[in-house]
Amino acid sequence: MSKRRKDGTSGPQVKLAKCDQTQPQLPLPLHDGETTEKLQDAWSRSLDVETSCVTLQAKPFRHCIIKNYLSEEFIAKLETDLSQLSFNTKSNDLYSFKQTNDLKTADSPSIGAFASLLKEKMKDWLVEVTGIPLNDKVAITSSIYEHTDTLLCHDDELEERRIAFILYITPPSWTMVDGGTLDLFSSSEGRIKPEKVVKSLLPTRNSLVFFEVTASSFHQVAEVLATDKRRLSMGGWFHGPPLARPAQSPEPKVPLKPWTDGYFDMVEDWVNPLYFDDEVLARIQQDFEDNSEILLEDFLKEDKVQMITTALQAKDLKWTQTGPFNKRHYEQADSTSMSELVQQVAKMFQSEAMFLLLGRLTGLTLQSEDDGEEDSHGIPKCWGEVRRWRHGYYTLMHDEDPHNNDFCLDSMFYLNSLDWKSDYGGYVSYIAKGEDEELLTVLPKDNALALVYRDSDTLRFVKYINTRATDRQTSGNQDGSFFEVYNAYYE
Repeated sequence: MSKRRKDGTSGPQVKLAKCDQTQPQLPLPLHDGETTEKLQDAWSRSLDVETSCVTLQAKPFRHCIIKNYLSEEFIAKLETDLSQLSFNTKSNDLYSFKQTNDLKTADSPSIGAFASLLKEKMKDWLVEVTGIPLNDKVAITSSIYEHTDTLLCHDDELEERRIAFILYITPPSWTMVDGGTLDLFSSSEGRIKPEKVVKSLLPTRNSLVFFEVTASSFHQVAEVLATDKRRLSMGGWFHGPPLARPAQSPEPKVPLKPWTDGYFDMVEDWVNPLYFDDEVLARIQQDFEDNSEILLEDFLKEDKVQMITTALQAKDLKWTQTGPFNKRHYEQADSTSMSELVQQVAKMFQSEAMFLLLGRLTGLTLQSEDDGEEDSHGIPKCWGEVRRWRHGYYTLMHDEDPHNNDFCLDSMFYLNSLDWKSDYGGYVSYIAKGEDEELLTVLPKDNALALVYRDSDTLRFVKYINTRATDRQTSGNQDGSFFEVYNAYYE
């Protein structure tokens, strides 16, 4: 206040200190010593605790939600400034979304102020609460997830990442039906594999979530289902001394087996006669030798396609989900519940007759003069599954053939995939190890046999099938799913 002189004039003005609204502050409850001690104790003992603005939960792994992390005025400023940045489209086996480059060089006062808050104040508070030693390295980017975008199951372990964080700048109207939740997975004891989603955190505007990065911190960003909203966030990692990662036991190899004798009559009765014509076979073999891949359309006779499709849609056929989620997620037919017809078709694709036909189609050595010595080197062998694919299913690139040290002929026969579009996902992508560019994409095509010859340096994955696939409904199939008889053959 200014003092009034006797003559009624004002004296020198004394200015009160004001908070700098351009500099964000930690929420006031985080400065409270009692709150900090309560969180310290709960974190160290892996207990749940909830305060006025902080929720700390221990399962499936320690994670914390801070509500109203920044002022709404500052959040709005961040939202405006982020809209001026360039976002790069990122898409591979694991994810599909848009992301900025590292924001440490962003020319924006609000982004710079937020980065400073994390490095100068939030880091020290995290060290105090969690006891995790952190250095000065903080990686920050901004991400946008739109309709059908997702980030599949992973654990975040890389380099020196110790604590992951996400600040949500979503519309206030975001609800569970919009998708985009942060899903947390439980993991099996000892084996460190994700088992199932046990918690889904809503990306609430102006909330900050953080969790410790460990070998079992499996999580995902669920597919965004909203068509008129964007899931905007800023996130990254606080870094520190790396933890020793528990040794991972390799997955057991799928047992290979030699062909099933015979099935010549069935192959002749089921396969399109076109593929027995010598001139056609010669052209196909030449194309395959030139390109190492080919798509054989109308592979089975139409009446046979109807028979096997109906059998695969039978309600008494049981399907088993495969995993773990950080490698694959789809269904395979339970052999004990297969009808006689499905069993016979599965065996036909692993039969002596099919091996010989594939050898003529591709020029590969898929026959042996000494088939009596089943365990001798060089005997052609195979393994396979009958699979069902639908919304939410995928495989990841490190989910590779357990025999990927060998050359392999992939055989993918598709059913009930009429009018399948690449926008749905579900296609098989082949990529050279260590490269980003796709070598080949195989789109499911009804009654078509796709053959691809690959070596140990070629990886493959099935792209996540998004919600668009549910719009595709076929006779006897209301969920947009399709079937695949998959086999891998080895010379």
